[in-house]
Amino acid sequence: MQRPVKRVQVALIHVAVSITIFPVESTLNRVMINELAISALLVGALLALPYLFSPVQVAIGAFADRNPIFGLRRTPYIVIGLTLCLAGCLLAPYAAFSLAEGGTLNILLAVLMFGLWGTGFNFATVSYFSIASELWDEQGRSTTIALMFLLMIASFIAMASVIGRIVDPYTTEALFRAFRVTAAIAFVLGILGVIGLEPRRDQIVVREPVNILDTYRALFNNRVARQFFIYLLILLVALLGNDIFIEPYGAAAF
Repeated sequence: MQRPVKRVQVALIHVAVSITIFPVESTLNRVMINELAISALLVGALLALPYLFSPVQVAIGAFADRNPIFGLRRTPYIVIGLTLCLAGCLLAPYAAFSLAEGGTLNILLAVLMFGLWGTGFNFATVSYFSIASELWDEQGRSTTIALMFLLMIASFIAMASVIGRIVDPYTTEALFRAFRVTAAIAFVLGILGVIGLEPRRDQIVVREPVNILDTYRALFNNRVARQFFIYLLILLVALLGNDIFIEPYGAAAF
């Protein structure tokens, strides 16, 4: 019974982290391009920041392996990541309206605020995927990953309904309220996910330091890893491009 519960907990963490970006990619990007007349190129670059930071996950995972906190190797880093994601979610609408005012300083602030989410995303994801790898064998991992993404898709459908109701009709206050509601839901799901998830170890064998450059070199010298990286790159470009094109078009058409 314990393992199915933990499987649901890992999935809840995945949902909590994922939905913090949902109002940005479903609503704020349209507001930024359509209502605030911010350059679509700049909006696309900001939305891509979290994914550009993804290679740092190797370093984060290696650091977590060697630096457990209170006998826990993954949970503290999940909490750090989720906290940064929540901060990024709450600050994103402020960044958007500051960006609309123009100026180099406002652009830098927007990069910092969107970068918060990107940093948190990478801290959290590498940690909960590591837990999935450590708690289950190969067959168990595939079941866990399937559940994670099934619940994520279901949560996106639910959040679309929730946010749609909050911002209809659209007002600035309604937009900010949608982000606060999203952050609150993510916080609750995240707490439910991390409590008791990782067994505390009184003695943790600290793994030998690894050379991060050698790790990156090994990854990119692996043909399968290279092909998968190219696949993910194309997939993310298509997804982000869809958000940038479709949302503003929908605002103009409807």
